[in-house]
Amino acid sequence: MFRIVAVLALLVFALAGCAGEEAPEEPGGEEQYGVMGPEIPADAPRGTALEWLPAADGLAADWRQDAELYSVASLASVDAGGTAQGWLYSYVSESAGAVASVAVIGGRPDLDPESGIQQLPEPDVEHIRSNALPAPEDLVDSPEALEQSEDVGPHLRENPGAEAAAGLDSFSGGEPVWILSTTRDGERLEERVPAAAG
Repeated sequence: MFRIVAVLALLVFALAGCAGEEAPEEPGGEEQYGVMGPEIPADAPRGTALEWLPAADGLAADWRQDAELYSVASLASVDAGGTAQGWLYSYVSESAGAVASVAVIGGRPDLDPESGIQQLPEPDVEHIRSNALPAPEDLVDSPEALEQSEDVGPHLRENPGAEAAAGLDSFSGGEPVWILSTTRDGERLEERVPAAAG
């Protein structure tokens, strides 16, 4: 079973609009670009954010039928094609009064009941629910977000070894947005790309 990121840290990341800082090194963990996450095998398959969403949705529905997706974040570096070896899908449930994070590594979902679920006060649950993401068919996937980006996408295409992080949420102004970040010439480069399809 994969060791999942501490949900509280991800909640802070999401509430800040996925614009978080580099995660500090933690004993027993492995730092990926921008996000602390589970260890990911080097040969794990890659997928887009929305490609692996059905697997995460299934596990979230097993947790709580009223689970609503509120954020997606890359657990490993995103390439120029918008794929990563791991994505983290975060859900909120009114009935549980909690949030849960499903890690999908190489297409395989995992929800650790010990570290993947966090109880929250009702006002926090309601705030997160009010920022839940729309249905997947109403969202732009990670490849399209990088294609539409003016800075991060071109940088990745011109520098195949460059690392990037991607996050999707509605906390930044109430509309779904992709937040893409990378490093160029030693400087952090961050860009917001609208995520509403159409």
